[in-house]
Amino acid sequence: METSIPALLIAAILLMSTVVLARSGYTSFDTLSQSWKGMEARAGEQIRTRLSVTDTQVDETGANVTVILSNDGQSTIGDFERMDVVVQYFSESSTYYMRWIPYTPGDLESNTWTVQSISNDVFEPGLFNPGEELTMVIRLNPVVGLSTTNWVIISTELGVSLSAYFTR
Repeated sequence: METSIPALLIAAILLMSTVVLARSGYTSFDTLSQSWKGMEARAGEQIRTRLSVTDTQVDETGANVTVILSNDGQSTIGDFERMDVVVQYFSESSTYYMRWIPYTPGDLESNTWTVQSISNDVFEPGLFNPGEELTMVIRLNPVVGLSTTNWVIISTELGVSLSAYFTR
């Protein structure tokens, strides 16, 4: 009888530790499952996103680069602030620059980019829907040099990237 109370106490402790361990394992698997579902949803959006550069132009001053994108996929792009634009170019003094260019919804300033227009923007105005063309303008300082070949890389908020060369 004198060993039954400690044995009962040890059994209770083992039972409680088993319950706590099982609960923490379930919580871990649930968290992992939710992360996996989010990853699958994002991968699906990436697969359905297909963009292409249809034209690039540099104005006569060399400060403004115009890039026209076509949305050939099935995803809508609307969070322009989360897009990355990187420009690699040579200035008039033949200095090489590689710059990340932030988005600005307002007036275009040096080393920023903005959406100039979205063609056929009837459905969901302000969003870049499938079948539409987006015209972005990138203002660079110092300006792009004459007779140089340069490169622009664009990445969406979903991680889909594309690039194009432009010359002045």
